[in-house]
Amino acid sequence: MSIAYATVPDGHVGDFYGAVAGLFPGSVKVYVGSVPDKPTYPYAVLWGSLGDETSEALADVPDEIRIPFRVTYVGLTLAQVAHVASKVRPALNRAAPYVSNWITSRMRQSSIMDVQTDRDVTITGSGAHPLYAVDEFLLVASKLRKEAQ
Repeated sequence: MSIAYATVPDGHVGDFYGAVAGLFPGSVKVYVGSVPDKPTYPYAVLWGSLGDETSEALADVPDEIRIPFRVTYVGLTLAQVAHVASKVRPALNRAAPYVSNWITSRMRQSSIMDVQTDRDVTITGSGAHPLYAVDEFLLVASKLRKEAQ
């Protein structure tokens, strides 16, 4: 994995981000959380929600978390976007990242944004605009019970 720029949240949510980032193939440049001013194309960005914590227990202590991770695939051409997606999707889809003291479900991939031109970004020198697409990978995890640990 080629993590070039990482801003991972603190605490157990950060543990989940780190575990998912660790699933990216080494051939893909990945930025976690944000992208530098002058990124190297093509690349993927791991970002998303901080998750929703719930509880089924009477004590109402959170014991489950749902985090919809998002991955943006970015390239200068449609072929580059498709190439990055073709490497990342098989690595994340149906993967169950390991996080200590949690049982994680297999993530499921959903395409949430078709390939589009990013007109907010202009490549210096060429005047071109990068292309991007976005997938979501939903992770659900349950905290291990103390007697199961």
